[in-house]
Amino acid sequence: MPIRETSRNQMKERQKLAVRRRASGVRRSSSVAVALVMALGACKKSTDPAVVIETASAERRSIVLSAQANGTVEPIDVVEVKSKASGTIIKMPVDVGSKVRTGDLLVQIDPRTVQNAYDQAAADLSSSTVARAVALAQRNRSAELYKQNIITATEMEAATLAYANADAAVIKARTNLSTARLQLEDATITAPTNGTVILRPVSVGTVITSASTAASGGTTILDMADLSKVRMRAFVNETDIGNVKAGQTATVTVDAFPNRRFVGIVEQVQPEAVVQSSVTMFPVLVSLDNSDGALMPGMNGQVVMDILRRDNVLAVPSDAIRNARDAATVAPVLGVTPDSLKTAQAAARAARGFGPGGGGGGSGGGTASSTASSGDTTRRRRFGAASSTQSAFGGQGGAPGTASSTGRRFGGGGGGGAAGGGGGGGAAGGGAGGGGGGRTGGALFVFVKKGDTYSPRVVRVGVSDFDYTEILGGVQQGEQVALLGPAVLEAQREQLQARVRAGTGGGLQTTTPAAGGAAGGAAGGARGGGGGRPPGT
Repeated sequence: MPIRETSRNQMKERQKLAVRRRASGVRRSSSVAVALVMALGACKKSTDPAVVIETASAERRSIVLSAQANGTVEPIDVVEVKSKASGTIIKMPVDVGSKVRTGDLLVQIDPRTVQNAYDQAAADLSSSTVARAVALAQRNRSAELYKQNIITATEMEAATLAYANADAAVIKARTNLSTARLQLEDATITAPTNGTVILRPVSVGTVITSASTAASGGTTILDMADLSKVRMRAFVNETDIGNVKAGQTATVTVDAFPNRRFVGIVEQVQPEAVVQSSVTMFPVLVSLDNSDGALMPGMNGQVVMDILRRDNVLAVPSDAIRNARDAATVAPVLGVTPDSLKTAQAAARAARGFGPGGGGGGSGGGTASSTASSGDTTRRRRFGAASSTQSAFGGQGGAPGTASSTGRRFGGGGGGGAAGGGGGGGAAGGGAGGGGGGRTGGALFVFVKKGDTYSPRVVRVGVSDFDYTEILGGVQQGEQVALLGPAVLEAQREQLQARVRAGTGGGLQTTTPAAGGAAGGAAGGARGGGGGRPPGT
């Protein structure tokens, strides 16, 4: 019995200790949060100078869209030099890198064998010529004797035949001499064209075989090429190859000359793909002028091919353009009221003839929705200004829930309706969003500076190279637009402070993640349910 009583007392003591620890942890968490808010507030008061907003002028410029690929420099036409004569190399005055002109000596093969054959052919021709002269004289004498009936017809025919054979021997000897002369000349190999020696696999003393008689095709003496014009063989990803055409301008940089740009022309897009590391690419040949010889075969480099060029278009820095969500975020930093944004957007809708669309669905409970929304904002900020057709539909709902660090899942609010469609259901307990309204444009904003104030403008954009974006309407040439990078950072800092303050407002969380998602979905339905109406109705 005393043992049981002792066990009960020990259990009660452990329960009391656990309660005290939880209460102490709550007090410590609240103290840390309050201290963080106080530190942020003090930092803002003491170190928060006025945000400096830079501006840029809307000016006319050229916008170029390009595709980039890596490649290697190679000669255009490589000449493989071989010998028609066989023998030993006794002289070779060129080496790799030697520049030669047509007719310059490349290789001298031992000429003794072919020289002897030439001398013999010359002697045969001389002997044959004398024999023909003798045969001619005999035929003439036989003809006189035959007229006098001194010799018979058979003897006359024999003399005529002897002369014909002698004449044929002369022709044969002359042909043999010509062949021997060619063989003697083949022992001396000269440059067939202007160029540079790029390969020399043999040297003095090497015995080579003839390319015309050997079954193997003969010995390669050297390779040469005209390097005054070269080309780069680049491998372009299949996602870009559809925009690359022969005749386009390309800019090449090589690792050896990182600060120099070589301008070339796309010569050919080869149709057969090459797969490297499971990536499909297509070879593209870019021809380059190399009059100064700076580019050498085998150099690695990068080629940028212009696939679209727009000259003399009105453009502003891409950092000045924001979608409606981001514009609403940075507007307070610039001193712009939300009503000004709505007015500008309504005017743009009226000009395009569309009514207002349904609003976005509410965000789900918890941190996960905030994180997903931040990622969506980043994607919009990156790609929003690059599209040449800025047309969108109804508002976007809350992001689907993602797993939290504690293993729970926060529900995302339901999506607002798009183009008249019904709202989507929220994930993991999120309520359904309201039905969407009519079609509305995906507005893009800039903030135009007038004196010391900024006014929002809805703009229509064209092509973008991610540095500058073409303006099709909404901004006039010469107007100053705000560069919104610092304003975005300031707005994000204020949002962080607001979230920290909201998190330390007191009280314990009593709403489950699923309930939070349902509340967010209901709010999204309330905001997104408004149907679009034509202007003026």
